[in-house]
Amino acid sequence: MRFSVELSAGPWAWAAAAALALAFVWHARRSKAGLPLLALRALGALALILALLRPSIVRKEAVLARPRLLVMLDHGHSMQGKAERGNRLEAAVAWLKDHRKKIEARADPVIVALSGLGRRVSWEELDSLKTSNSPFDPGVALRDAADALASGPCARAWLLSDGNADPASDWAAAASSLGCPIDSLGVGPSRRGKRLSFVKLKAPDFAFLHGRIAVHSTVEASAAAGAELRLRLLREDRSGRWETVSESVRRIGSDYETLTASLTAVAQSLGRERYRLEASAAGVSHSRPFHVEVIRQKYRIMYLSGRPSAEYAQLRDFLKADPNHELVSFVILRNPENPAFFADHELSLIPFPADEIFVQNLNQFDLFILENFSYSRFRLPPAHLVSLKSFVASGGALLVIGGENAFGLGGYKGSALEEMLPVALETSSPDFETGVFKAKPVAASHPMVKLYDTSEASLAAWAALPGMDGWARFSAVHPQATVLVVHPERRTSKGEPLPVVALREFGRGKVMLVSSDSTWRWKLGAASDWKIGGFYGRFWSRAVEYLTGNLDVSKVRFAPVPDRLPGREPAAFSLRVFDEGFRPAAKGTADVSVLWSSPDGKTREVQPQEVEAGIFSIELTGLTVGQHRLRASARLRGRAWGEDQVQFPWEGPPAESPMDAKWLSRLSEASGGEFMDIARRDPAALLEKLPPVREEAQVRQRYYPWASPFWLFLSAGLLALEWGLRRWRGHA
Repeated sequence: MRFSVELSAGPWAWAAAAALALAFVWHARRSKAGLPLLALRALGALALILALLRPSIVRKEAVLARPRLLVMLDHGHSMQGKAERGNRLEAAVAWLKDHRKKIEARADPVIVALSGLGRRVSWEELDSLKTSNSPFDPGVALRDAADALASGPCARAWLLSDGNADPASDWAAAASSLGCPIDSLGVGPSRRGKRLSFVKLKAPDFAFLHGRIAVHSTVEASAAAGAELRLRLLREDRSGRWETVSESVRRIGSDYETLTASLTAVAQSLGRERYRLEASAAGVSHSRPFHVEVIRQKYRIMYLSGRPSAEYAQLRDFLKADPNHELVSFVILRNPENPAFFADHELSLIPFPADEIFVQNLNQFDLFILENFSYSRFRLPPAHLVSLKSFVASGGALLVIGGENAFGLGGYKGSALEEMLPVALETSSPDFETGVFKAKPVAASHPMVKLYDTSEASLAAWAALPGMDGWARFSAVHPQATVLVVHPERRTSKGEPLPVVALREFGRGKVMLVSSDSTWRWKLGAASDWKIGGFYGRFWSRAVEYLTGNLDVSKVRFAPVPDRLPGREPAAFSLRVFDEGFRPAAKGTADVSVLWSSPDGKTREVQPQEVEAGIFSIELTGLTVGQHRLRASARLRGRAWGEDQVQFPWEGPPAESPMDAKWLSRLSEASGGEFMDIARRDPAALLEKLPPVREEAQVRQRYYPWASPFWLFLSAGLLALEWGLRRWRGHA
């Protein structure tokens, strides 16, 4: 133990003390007082100088100075995984406590618990530390650990972790903020089981017919180093068989590797096409099903009218105005029986190109419209209607609109066209009657009748429509037909309500019958009534979508869910809403509701957030282990638009994911540290890398005798004693 004197006075105190000392020296030289009196005056001045400078007496003793060691303990969600002693967090805590004496004998430890953030903890708080639902985010947590060193820098840092950190984190910059080497101490098993899994699968929601479908996948392969990874993309055909459409082979180079691959297919048929992506390597295989909605890039429509009419003029203009329609139309202006006094090539009218329409170019179209067209008048060969039948059977759409030249007078009785119609034609001719009538809908829930949000609103619109003019008589309704609208009074020969609008599926295609060519009256006659002013457009737009198959395509889609969801909360999902042209719905136009069903049978509503135009983000918390389901429904501009659902298993935090020794080694190498598995137990090798313990003189106590009131009284007393002696001796 030793004592020393320390001065802590400021410049003004030193200046005042110097002035006082100089004044005393000047006074002593001029004074005639004797030595005793000058000695008393000197003691009084000295006492005042010490009171000004306030020196302290310091008592010190020798101590050992240990270097500061920052101990960072990962308690993110992955630390719930199994280890030799409980979970990984418990194993790390037990290792620290087992070696506490060694650590404290060699270093001054500062312990910080890390997950999404970082906070300082004591030895006693380690037993109560629990794993977090957040992942270990080194980009944030390491900076928080640096803030815990505000009282002084560290000589070295330890990180106890399994290395399963947030991959998006900027950990390199955060590690450098510590200003010292980081030694990584790996926790958990280092070996992975043999496994393949799709951690990412990206496929388009929609694809154009005959267009290319690009499928991008990310495959995680473990314990298969040196093996070939074979990826196959398969498509299910209409018979239920799976055929390979694309294949890729990759070499797995390490024990744990993530590989990316892109495969392509060509969309073959309209509607939902089912695909399966298969991965196989080293005797292990894994598959992932998904589907793609195949749509038409444009609706290619052939419109053939038997004569000029208001129906043809209005419907042609409506179809042509839509940019998604590619319309080719022909109208018969001169029938074969009309006399012509000039050769065909001298007329401005072209001859009817029957072969081009019915044979050569038929398969180029998606929808074929026959309006009030007489087949018999042109003496067309039966093969033309057989070709039209094959077109529908292979997936085409046919719309037949009546009139006085259609059906019986058109020569369709017993033809290939009648085989496809939803009705049986009359044997007697003519079979078309004139007169105004109010169409009566009979299938309120069918999408061709329910044109508004509710069935009630749709039926009210039908009731408010102007009457139609003219209808066709039929013998019977086909057993497979769906009758949508009927005549309010007339019936078929078999006593059934007489169809005005009816549908039938034939082969892979659809056939629609409208027995009257007077739907134009809906448009012109309802123009003054805003409630039904758009009925005509709704009806024919819906008819085109229904016949071509696009009405069945859901425009509300969940993004594909990966095989293995990250074992943390919140679990994030994405829902997309598309408009009529299959583009993302404009922001703010879609209203989405989501219901979440958990394994315990409870259903609750989740509030989605629109993060981009037509893209909604859904986050779930409070998940329990088991199968969950999300069901979403959307409205676009107030109209019911569609729904979709997805099921996913929740396994909770990963229990068997091995230690990521590769990442831990990279972290240590980047900071100048080393990696060690705590299974080696003894930390002596790491402790030896710390600076040596050195002996320092540590202040134990400080005394300030000249700063007390007693010292001021002593100074005043000395000066008073000198004054008294001087007066007693008779000095001035």
